[in-house]
Amino acid sequence: MPNISDIKVGQVLRSEFDQITRELLQKYAKSSGDTNPIHTNDAIAERAGLKGVIAHGLFSSGFIIKMLDDFVGKSGKLIELDIEMRGMVRVGDILITEGTVTKIESNRVYLDIKQTTITPVEIKKDGNVVKKFEAGERGYISEKDIARNLIKTKEVDEGTLTYRERVAAPGHAIIELNK
Repeated sequence: MPNISDIKVGQVLRSEFDQITRELLQKYAKSSGDTNPIHTNDAIAERAGLKGVIAHGLFSSGFIIKMLDDFVGKSGKLIELDIEMRGMVRVGDILITEGTVTKIESNRVYLDIKQTTITPVEIKKDGNVVKKFEAGERGYISEKDIARNLIKTKEVDEGTLTYRERVAAPGHAIIELNK
């Protein structure tokens, strides 16, 4: 449980989730009551113009709320959360949620929120594809992603990983801590 005096402007809260699967999205659909098949059925998602199922918006925003709730614990509460859902979250994505403290007034902490998706595409070694992820198989990467410089590479144990990194949900939050 944080003490307001221990929080500093510029401090970053961070969480990462890398287990987005079809089974998890199906469980979420069932428990939330949102059974729109674009979240659970690839064929229907494709007929809707998508390249495969996408996570529910509230599924991914739930990770923002969880990060903030884990931070404040029983010593505070979430006062405001305002986010824009700009990018789809897909099976196989790594979901990184960050909150950067921008201001502290009395017992209120103001944060800029940024939720980013890391979408692995493929791993190459010596010019050959040694592993292809769903994003590569289904063509999730667009010319627009390339033009916006969202495609990146990094060295991993198996070779060179190509992935897309994009902000899926920017926003801000206010939390209040008990004195």
